[in-house]
Amino acid sequence: MPARSLASLALVSLLASLACEDPAPAWQPFESRTAGIAVEFPGTPTVTVEQQITLPTVTEVERVVFDRKSRGMLQVSSYVLLPTGGIPVESLLRIDCLVAFDAGSKFVAETPRKLAIAGQEAIAVTGIAPPSPSLPNGGWEEDRCVILGGRMIHLMAIGPNDAETRRDGTRFLDSLRPLSSTAP
Repeated sequence: MPARSLASLALVSLLASLACEDPAPAWQPFESRTAGIAVEFPGTPTVTVEQQITLPTVTEVERVVFDRKSRGMLQVSSYVLLPTGGIPVESLLRIDCLVAFDAGSKFVAETPRKLAIAGQEAIAVTGIAPPSPSLPNGGWEEDRCVILGGRMIHLMAIGPNDAETRRDGTRFLDSLRPLSSTAP
């Protein structure tokens, strides 16, 4: 077969294989009216509402999960923050949301910090789990807990320890926005 025909055949094969690859995910906003927030996912997440023990009682928790299979998952959980006399809200972040970040934990937690999210005051703490065999594919995890509009919002990004996971995790974690200035 002539060299030119072989080159054409190779090009057609390459183009055909590229056409069969999965397209890059289309990121889309997800709005939770319950939580009064919006976040971005690279697809449609699954939403569940369940009863869960939180500090200091049983509370209804909304959990929104986008399972990326071998690429890990992105998740946001939220619930009403009950009044707790005498306990600073910064402490609630560690006690209720990031208890796994205590001494001896695989997580490295930041000091709670105040920030503005779309004009609303919030308090947040972020924890990063270094690469670990207990995570998918020896993976990486970053959690961010935010007290916003009277709710505890816990965002989690888990996946393989690679640039794509960290890039997608950052995009997801940074996408948190209140739906309005009167979020619950």
